[in-house]
Amino acid sequence: MTSVAVIGLGAMGAALAGAQIDAGHATTVWNRSPEKAAPLVERGARLARTAAKAAQAGDVTLICVATYADAEIALNGVWQPGALAGRTVVQLGTASPDEARRFAERVEAAGGQALDGALMFYPDEVGPTSKSPLIVGGSTAGFDAAEPCLRPLSGNLQYLGANVAAAAALDLSLLTVSIALFAGVAHAARICESEGASLATLGKLASHGERPRELFEIIGQDAFALNSLYGGATLGVWADVIDRIEGQARDAGINAEVPGFLGGLYRRAVAAGYGDEDVAALVKLLRDG
Repeated sequence: MTSVAVIGLGAMGAALAGAQIDAGHATTVWNRSPEKAAPLVERGARLARTAAKAAQAGDVTLICVATYADAEIALNGVWQPGALAGRTVVQLGTASPDEARRFAERVEAAGGQALDGALMFYPDEVGPTSKSPLIVGGSTAGFDAAEPCLRPLSGNLQYLGANVAAAAALDLSLLTVSIALFAGVAHAARICESEGASLATLGKLASHGERPRELFEIIGQDAFALNSLYGGATLGVWADVIDRIEGQARDAGINAEVPGFLGGLYRRAVAAGYGDEDVAALVKLLRDG
């Protein structure tokens, strides 16, 4: 039987742990607030007293916490030579490529195999039949060991090879496309509003996927409260994403003009009081002048 540990039991982490239980894996869980583990324990999971003990209880450890700094702090008990010998650690939290490399170095220094992955779906999509991508890069031997624990999470598992920073790079790349698209949607809406053209028609004509059509509908109805029409992240969350994109540009020494410009736009919208609203609220900043 495969033994797996899941560290971090927010909405996504709990879904990952539930998928391991459903797959018949011996599952150990840990969360900073242990009460979140209760439903999983009732289903057969074992609750570890510390994250370090959880990591040492599983052949494979899936980490799903807010930041890499949180993961490093949680695993304080394993950052010593040999503490992770024979184990594979899969980091599934959001990170920059540089953070992915640094974390992998710490795992390897402790004797483990390191993988870094990006979950390109919401918690309610977790499952072996999901078509949404789960991309993973890092140790080939680690991927072979972790694959039985990754397959239950998505039917679209993609191994990117030995580059442990690849998943983070691809994730940030796709997020960059999204933030640029959202800004374009906001300006497109202002063109139609200024000329009396129909936003509903614009949405029907848009050929850039479902999300722009949803945003045009949100703008057309002035329904900016999050989840009022569709799911998604707040404008403030997207502003934080841009901070990470700008950080990658600094780390890699590449031109940062695009995220710099967009970051200024998003941060002004947050400062104007729209940070807790749907990202479509960018149009409000443009309406303000």
